[in-house]
Amino acid sequence: MNPYIKLVARNLHLSAFRIAIIASLLIIAASVACASESAEDEGNFAVEESAGAKGIVVVEGLTSPRGLALDQGGNLLIAETGGGRLLKVTLDRDVLSLTTDRLPHALNTGPDNEYRAGPSAISLLNGEVFFIVGEFRGNQSARLYRITDEPGYEPVTPATDAFSPTENRFSNPYDIVNAPEVDGWIVSDPGGNSLLAVDLDGNIHDYVVFENFTVPDHAAAVEMVPTGIARGPDGAVYVGSLTGFPYPRGQAVVWRVEDLNGDEDAMDEGEVEPYVTGLTTITDITFGPDGTLYIAEFSSDTKTIFEGGDFTENTAANPGRVLRWNGSEPTVFADNVVSPTGLLATESTLYISEEYAGRVSERPIN
Repeated sequence: MNPYIKLVARNLHLSAFRIAIIASLLIIAASVACASESAEDEGNFAVEESAGAKGIVVVEGLTSPRGLALDQGGNLLIAETGGGRLLKVTLDRDVLSLTTDRLPHALNTGPDNEYRAGPSAISLLNGEVFFIVGEFRGNQSARLYRITDEPGYEPVTPATDAFSPTENRFSNPYDIVNAPEVDGWIVSDPGGNSLLAVDLDGNIHDYVVFENFTVPDHAAAVEMVPTGIARGPDGAVYVGSLTGFPYPRGQAVVWRVEDLNGDEDAMDEGEVEPYVTGLTTITDITFGPDGTLYIAEFSSDTKTIFEGGDFTENTAANPGRVLRWNGSEPTVFADNVVSPTGLLATESTLYISEEYAGRVSERPIN
């Protein structure tokens, strides 16, 4: 096939895929449902004694808070996706914006103009602050940026559109982790079912492309959609996943990813392995300093959330949860969490972005 035709075909596929799965919760899933009735018993994990305790509000009144990070001074950084801001919450709980100008964002984008796009994840590297912007608008906003003194931020990766070379483009980047193995970062890109390697000069190449999978009683293959990404205590990269249509419950996975042969990708045999299985609608993961893995599941009934009515009310009525994984079986660490999409663990505290509640909350780790 003519290489240009192949390029256009792949980009059309990615555009169609974004329309099919990019949604309000992540700008990555147009209607992620919790799923098939045949698997309703999936995910019945043991509930920790303190799981039902309400979180302490760190900051509220935000518009779709998502990615979380800590700066060198121990201040909490928040990517406010719908507000187009990177916020700093000081140790005294003062809330400041890292830039004077708003960052690229949109409140009315995606299918039916109902969804939000903007900064979704933060990286601190070499004394600088970087952030990822996902997009649904086709206006070349999907890029990696750095914070500067003037004019406030600048792009690291080039502007891309549907006809940009596939080896040097984002589709809909979501989360980011520092990655010395590629001299930069690894970025999850749900729009392409992939992890992308980005070097310090902004060059992009495929790091992992996830294969589709099949489920019983459904002829078409199901998409494996990467979301939250984190560095594990063993040095490997871990990434959570959603699933595409028909949204089978219990089929989301946390993957372990490692470049074993030093060729700057993880596409060879044995380099991508399932780490935790039997999960549903994973939106983020994080490791605590002790190596414990925390996993955010978006909702107890995502299908109902998307069936109509007020979206914010629906997410409140069908909350998600955060699981704790100690190496054998998940337990429910925090229950009844409204639309969790960002996690950050310290020695004593788990911070949670509750996106459609407009707040970041915290819970003690014990």
